Amino acid sequence: MTEIRILLAVSTSRYSQHLVDLAMTEASRLSASGAVCIDVLYVLEEEDLEHISKRVGDQGFLGLSTTADVMSTLGAEHHRMALLRIEEVKAAAAEQDCDVSVKEVTGRFVESVLTQAGEAQYETILITRADRPFVSRILFGSEADRVARMVKKEGLGHVIIDEEDVS
Repeated sequence: MTEIRILLAVSTSRYSQHLVDLAMTEASRLSASGAVCIDVLYVLEEEDLEHISKRVGDQGFLGLSTTADVMSTLGAEHHRMALLRIEEVKAAAAEQDCDVSVKEVTGRFVESVLTQAGEAQYETILITRADRPFVSRILFGSEADRVARMVKKEGLGHVIIDEEDVS
């Protein structure tokens, strides 16, 4: 039987519950064609947290120690939520008899997803948008859209972008 691979990309700012549900729906749909394996790529976006830290430090009046504590707590909370979603994927995949592998990397989201997509043959790549307003995406672009364009250009699979709110 053929093995079908799904890449589920989550990060410190992209980890919606709806994305987990979408992955299970896609796995169920594809299971008729073979055994489904879900590869979860978790991207720790340290550069984004550094950027936020600089903005808080430049624009806030918290003091160095308090700013460091706030940023540490923010990073830990993002990490905790992403790991929670990964555990939800594992539990849901076990119910559908799907294998799950998890890879954790530090870096930029777009580059990390494209690197992973190039390392295996994926039927579907699932991502969600960062929690940003629509106007911001129009003005400054969307990393999710960049991933979709590059994956299509390189022939690395089919991208599904989760449009639900990040929660």
